[in-house]
Amino acid sequence: MKFAKTAAGLCLLLAVAGCAGPSVADAPKDDLTVEQRAETPSASNVAPFGTQRVWASGLSVVVSAPRSLTPSETAIPPAGRTAVFTITIYNGSKTPYRTSQLSVRATADDSPAAELVDSVQGLDGLDAAVAEVPAGRDTQIQLAFAVPQQPVRIRLTIQPGGQGQDAPTVYEGKA
Repeated sequence: MKFAKTAAGLCLLLAVAGCAGPSVADAPKDDLTVEQRAETPSASNVAPFGTQRVWASGLSVVVSAPRSLTPSETAIPPAGRTAVFTITIYNGSKTPYRTSQLSVRATADDSPAAELVDSVQGLDGLDAAVAEVPAGRDTQIQLAFAVPQQPVRIRLTIQPGGQGQDAPTVYEGKA
């Protein structure tokens, strides 16, 4: 519930700033069915980081803006810089959600960006995300991707049910 209130506040703030697409965040969640909360994907299906997207299943995802981090010497693959994201998943469905179903792909300036695993810094990668999220609860996953030293446009393509299972949302911004 804490996530839902925080996400609703964030969506409302973005809507007031004119940065968000159609939002139902300002409506009380109790008055909405899953179908009413699900946003209709735009033609481009691109959202800025920080935007909450809700799928018809009731799952919602918010991807934070990236933070830059210098990887440790044990990071795989070796990289000079990484973009780290916090992905918050809220399970608004009636059944448990397994985070292992989540599909995340990244590009930096339209080139594939490799997921970076750096256990020294607590970045264990998507393969380590094996939590089961009960209905009505949320969880956070930290993911990192190798990026060039100079600022780049980065895109994360998210599908909560796995690749090819849900309509993707592309989160986009600078890293």
